[in-house]
Amino acid sequence: MEPKYDFYVKNDLKAVDSLVLREFCTIKCPPGYVLPVKKPDKYSLYFVGEGKGVYTLGGKEFPLSESDCFVVYPNTTVKCRADKKNPWTLIAVTFDGAEAQTLLEYSEFSKKVPVQHIQKHILNEVVQLLSSFYRLRGNELFHVIVSTSFLYLLISFFIKNSSFDLTKNPIPLRWAGTVHFNKARDFIEKNYSRDISVEDIAKHVNLSRSRLYRIFLQQTSVSPHQYLTVHRIREACNLLMKRDGSSIKEIAISVGIDNPLYFSTLFKQIMGKSPSEYMKDMPE
Repeated sequence: MEPKYDFYVKNDLKAVDSLVLREFCTIKCPPGYVLPVKKPDKYSLYFVGEGKGVYTLGGKEFPLSESDCFVVYPNTTVKCRADKKNPWTLIAVTFDGAEAQTLLEYSEFSKKVPVQHIQKHILNEVVQLLSSFYRLRGNELFHVIVSTSFLYLLISFFIKNSSFDLTKNPIPLRWAGTVHFNKARDFIEKNYSRDISVEDIAKHVNLSRSRLYRIFLQQTSVSPHQYLTVHRIREACNLLMKRDGSSIKEIAISVGIDNPLYFSTLFKQIMGKSPSEYMKDMPE
C-alpha cells in the first residue's frame, strides 16, 4: 500500500542561494510504511500532523507523535516508519542552501538531537502556511521570494524558542548579513500595513540604504523596495482569498498602499492579473 501525497510542490529555481526551498508536500502514510529517504542529498524538515511513527538515525530510535518534528540531514542513513495501528501523516519540507546548516544549529537541531516538539498552534500555522504557499506556487521571481520567506518563517519558529544567545555565541562575520536581513524582514512583516519606506527599514536595522540594498540582493536577489512590495501583494492575496466583502480600496489600504489604482497596477505586475481577476479565478 502506497502513501498519499498532497500539496506537492517541487522547486528548481536557483535565484536565491542562501536558503532554497526545494519541495514540500503532505504524506499520509499507510500502516507500517517506511519512507524511502536513504542518504538524501538535501535537508528535510518533517512535521507530524497526526498519528505516530518512529524516526531512526544512527541506530537510535525516536518515537514521535502529533506536533513532533524531526530533521533528516544530507548523506545520513535514516529510517522513517509509520506506526502499524495509528500511522502518521507528515508535512515534509526539503531545502538546501549556504545557510541551511547554520540556521538549523541556531534552531537547536543536531544529529544527536534531531527532534523537537512544537505547540499545537504553531503546527496549525505551519499547515496554514503550506496551504497559502501552495496557492501561490509558480516559477516567477515573486514565487522565489515567497518560498524563501516561507522557509525562513518555518525555521524562525524554532529559533524564537531556542536558547541561542548572540552575546555568548557571537555570530560569524559571514552570517552577519543574515541577522540584519532577518531583523529587516521582521520589521516589514510587522509594519507593512503602515506607510513605511526603505529608509525606515534601514534606520530600524541601523544600516545605510546601500548596505541594506546589498544584503537584500545577497539574501533574496531583489532590492528592499521590491521585497516590501511583494510582501504587501502577498498579504493582499491572503485577504482576497478570505472573501469577506472588503473592497479593493480597503485591501490596498490594509497593506500600506493608499492609492487603489497604484495598488492594482502593482498587483497586476506581480501576479499577472488584476485583483478582481484574481478573485474571479479563485476556487469557491
